[in-house]
Amino acid sequence: MIVICLSRIQSKLLDLNQETVIQEIARRKAKRVLLQVPEGLRPSAFALSRELEKRTSSEIIISADPCYGSCDLALNEASLLDADLIVHFGHSGTLTNKCLFIEARSSLDVGAAVEKAVAKLSREKAIGLASVIQHIGELEKAKKILEKSGKTVLIGRHGGELKYDGQILGCRFETVKSISPEVDAFVVLAGGDFHGIGVRIATGKRTIVCDPFQNQARDVEDLARRFLRTRYAAVDSFREARRVGVLIGLKTGQFQPTKAHEIRGLLESKGRECALLALREIDPVVLENFSDIEGFVNTGCPRIALDDQERFRRPVLNPEEVMIALGTKRWEEYAKEDSPSKGA
Repeated sequence: MIVICLSRIQSKLLDLNQETVIQEIARRKAKRVLLQVPEGLRPSAFALSRELEKRTSSEIIISADPCYGSCDLALNEASLLDADLIVHFGHSGTLTNKCLFIEARSSLDVGAAVEKAVAKLSREKAIGLASVIQHIGELEKAKKILEKSGKTVLIGRHGGELKYDGQILGCRFETVKSISPEVDAFVVLAGGDFHGIGVRIATGKRTIVCDPFQNQARDVEDLARRFLRTRYAAVDSFREARRVGVLIGLKTGQFQPTKAHEIRGLLESKGRECALLALREIDPVVLENFSDIEGFVNTGCPRIALDDQERFRRPVLNPEEVMIALGTKRWEEYAKEDSPSKGA
């Protein structure tokens, strides 16, 4: 079986590299293929499954469960379905005996969007450049455009889960953090504002998103300030919670039981009562049923509490935010230059 996971972007603008997938199915003599498709690509899932069945004679199954990234491989599902291989679209990784990564590079030209970013960066001289995997091949072109306008451009080195220089994930920003002290602002190649806000929060530096899908350059400062105000409110509310649920995410790349036990110990040392909750999907509806718990700590995907915060009726914090609520870390360390005390 082959599991295919694709990012939330328009499939017609991506190179899904189907020939490579088909060749790998044939090489491994896979009898069954499981398509693990995020919401944004689900309108294309039926056609993709039919095409693969026609050209490989393999059985195709489409997973209806959510798919968030390379940390969310359907390993258990593949085992239940007698999987031969996982093919993961839309993210980077290393080929293993269980997983083939297809990066789904975009065919769009980022040049016009980067030119618009230059017009917004008249005062900034040193620019950090970053990209999601879909546009990583356009980094050099973006760099030349910025340098032509007189900017000094830095691209952070890759490492760990980040395969390419300048690459960022929704929860991994090491490439931008490493160069943040040396730059005045960041330019991020990405569709939507999701990753740009992450860079702004992680570095405290002005961030412009170059969106080739909409041919726009957008400053995410106002969105980041709004985001930080909402997080500060969640942290403040959590300070009043006496009964806390510590969440252990059961997804393959998010499973951190040791961290969960550490957080529980810290909270209990500060007089809180705690319970450990294990779950695959950290969903507001599920948590709402635990009506006697006053706040939650999420040790799984760090973006869940941040991006779905308006859907949670009680505070859900990440471990770093718990330190702030307990007074062992300053808000300014988390929020960089955008502390509410400074009028954010």
